[in-house]
Amino acid sequence: MTLATACVSQPVDIAARGSAAMPVSAQEDLRTAIATFRMRQNEAGGWTLGGDGTARGLLGRLVGGAPVEEDAAAAYLEQAGEALPSYLAGDIVLASGLVDDVASAALVVASTRTPLPETLLVRDIAEVESVLAAARRARTFFQAVSVDDRAGLDANQRVTLSEALSRLDTSIAHLVGAADALADRRWAASNALTG
Repeated sequence: MTLATACVSQPVDIAARGSAAMPVSAQEDLRTAIATFRMRQNEAGGWTLGGDGTARGLLGRLVGGAPVEEDAAAAYLEQAGEALPSYLAGDIVLASGLVDDVASAALVVASTRTPLPETLLVRDIAEVESVLAAARRARTFFQAVSVDDRAGLDANQRVTLSEALSRLDTSIAHLVGAADALADRRWAASNALTG
């Protein structure tokens, strides 16, 4: 008979953590959905127009003729090549699904009856707002690519992409509602504490 032992240099005592630091399962699911959104977005190159992650690059070119360090739309068009319509539609559908996942997970957190640690709830709200901002930037990016003259899309392809963008708009609206529900949950919890 062999006895296996392990040495842990610093024992982990979950019971020693205060309840304010222990998330509920729904919060863990939300964080997983957020991490998945960010990972997939990063793998896809960010889905943004400006080097700083905003759409100001396009706006600068349109309004003031400002040079842009990198033409993200051109790089995307080059990467997609001849498969641009399906490539772009696939990314839009992917983004929509990821945003829906975050929104659904946020709604579960907002509707759970389990007492939620306020510090973690505040963090969840900030993270959902961050995903919302990224989803809006992605929507701006997808729209810019779909109307770029270099894309050479025909009318049917533009309609297909427009429908995909409408689905993304719906997903973003779903996420806005989820963010509001989380904020309402936090407000209700803080009012319950203060009486």
